[in-house]
Amino acid sequence: MSLAVRIALRRRLAHLDVDRFGPGLAEALVTRSQQVKIRRSFVLRRTAAADEAVALYRRLIQDQPGRHEVGLARALVAQASVPDDRTLSSALEQGREAIGYVEDVTGRDGLVVLAAARLMMAGQLCPHASRDALPLAEQARETWLRCAPLGVHEQISLARSLTVLGHCHSVLDAPAEALAAREEAVEIFRQLSGWTRLKYWPARTDAVAGLADSLATAGRWAEALTLTADVREDLTFFARWEPRRLRPTLGGLLFVIARCHAGLGEPEAAVTAAQDAVRHYRWLADHDPVRHQQRLIVALRTLAGILKGLGRYEEAAWAAGEAEAIEGR
Repeated sequence: MSLAVRIALRRRLAHLDVDRFGPGLAEALVTRSQQVKIRRSFVLRRTAAADEAVALYRRLIQDQPGRHEVGLARALVAQASVPDDRTLSSALEQGREAIGYVEDVTGRDGLVVLAAARLMMAGQLCPHASRDALPLAEQARETWLRCAPLGVHEQISLARSLTVLGHCHSVLDAPAEALAAREEAVEIFRQLSGWTRLKYWPARTDAVAGLADSLATAGRWAEALTLTADVREDLTFFARWEPRRLRPTLGGLLFVIARCHAGLGEPEAAVTAAQDAVRHYRWLADHDPVRHQQRLIVALRTLAGILKGLGRYEEAAWAAGEAEAIEGR
């Protein structure tokens, strides 16, 4: 029986007896909200399912306090994790509420929710406040390890925690710690089946891109370039369908590729990759300037640095000048 049919049947039963059938419906809705799809239309369905699950659990807790708090925490994490237009502050508020329900639990179900809540908050903070995200990512990793043995979805979540941890260490200038965390994340994906890696390819792509960045930072350019080949192809293909979600990751990967080519003494390939990255960030800034204009400025300055390092000073000055002009608007 498909999940959609189960939800429809349980919704009818819950209408007759919410205390008996409501928990099963809520869990099915949480499962729907966690299904991995990249199409925008499915994101809307995921959001609706998570919202319904949270509302249902709140009603159940009113009727039966003390029985459904872990379920509500799970639904809150699912609600905050859907990649929609939810604000950072609201997602963090939902995460804090979820942690409040499970922070002192000892059972495995509660620990899984606690780890997921910490990972969600770390992921939300990571792009803007890595220093705040770092302890949450470390706590998420430790909590996942307490839940062993891990199922497939939990292994993916552990790898995502390590990916966030690696990014935070990288931003905070701890390259050795970043490399170690990212290598551990990619190793988890390597041990999974091909179908599982395909199913969770966005998380795997983030992990591989992060590791490639750390390898490039360490001067291991050939290894990094080899690692980027498959994920670059996947990102290029899927970015046609979800450009706003995937072009930022693709742009960052292209800059890693540019650094690798520059390090290997391949200037033309380095400039081509960097210019391609700027093209993606320019598209993002045109379509959503509030969110992506600063990223375009950083991209142009990165391009300028690559051009300058290759002795192409006039082009470097042009790229830097455009960055200053955009910043001064």
